[in-house]
Amino acid sequence: MKVLKRNIALFVFSLLALAGYSQQFYPGSQYIFNSYSLSPAMAGMYDYSEVFADYRTSMTDIDGHPRTINVNGFGNIYDGRMWLGGNVTSDKTGLLTVLKIDLSYTYKLQVENNQFLSFGIWTSLYQGTVDIADAVGINTNDPLLVNNPDKINSTSFNAGFGLNYNWNNLDIGLSMPALFGRNEDYTEGSDFIYRSQREFRIYASYIFDLSEQFKLKTMGVVYKTADEPGSFDLSATAIIHNRFWGGLLYRSGGAMDISIGAHVTKGFVLAYSYEVGLGNIYQGSGGAHEITLGFRFGFIDNDNYFESDNSGKYSESKKSKKRSGSVGYPEVQDFKYRRR
Repeated sequence: MKVLKRNIALFVFSLLALAGYSQQFYPGSQYIFNSYSLSPAMAGMYDYSEVFADYRTSMTDIDGHPRTINVNGFGNIYDGRMWLGGNVTSDKTGLLTVLKIDLSYTYKLQVENNQFLSFGIWTSLYQGTVDIADAVGINTNDPLLVNNPDKINSTSFNAGFGLNYNWNNLDIGLSMPALFGRNEDYTEGSDFIYRSQREFRIYASYIFDLSEQFKLKTMGVVYKTADEPGSFDLSATAIIHNRFWGGLLYRSGGAMDISIGAHVTKGFVLAYSYEVGLGNIYQGSGGAHEITLGFRFGFIDNDNYFESDNSGKYSESKKSKKRSGSVGYPEVQDFKYRRR
């Protein structure tokens, strides 16, 4: 009986999602170093091409808990100013699986010697699928399911826009991952339509240069989805030698995230985070685990991972010149902060 109720609940949740109450794609907690996952407008902010792969599982003590696989990256197409990027996300919760594919374009404009304004636009494809083949207690003769005995699919499109302002260690930005929301609250008939809701993100971050070996990155992000209450993240991340980091993130609604990461070697980074529930729906859910592997093209060990030369130019040959006469970790002089 308990299994029957669980499957019915998961099925109803999935149908609601397809009818217009779709869950939104939040960027997890690794946006601290994978800025593109928060807003494609931040592509190229460190003047490197990058690619990241991320796996997140949350609410692990609940049957049918969410599992998300995400791959994103971007590359320069013109003189450090124009960047093309892409993102593929697969999110599975119970009987519902949502595939999201983004293609983005970012233009980085230098407005002053140490000030940059970046504009990002992107288009998104969503495909929602309800897999009822393994469901228990579902009447497959239901008129809604008679023509879809195994799976119900729906596809929709959307677009996004982002703006990021950078001045030395300060970043302030606005992002709209989904510009267009649903036009109605209910869908008549037996057609299943997957729609994303209009969403806003506002963020700000600042890196405090405390010493030659130690920095502190603070960040705040506010999320607002149409017809839903707003939420926010507050985080502080300690950065050691621009190579190792560890941080705490508080998520409104009652969750705390603990993360660690490192630039392993030659542009490869590895990070892990664990999210524990403090209250509300998060408490007793089993928490969340997230692991990320990333690679930065043209990056060498003596470069500072959280810094850019901010020349506004992108040149592999320029970066390769740093190899001559370079000294590896852990020489202190390699980690001096370069004022912009």
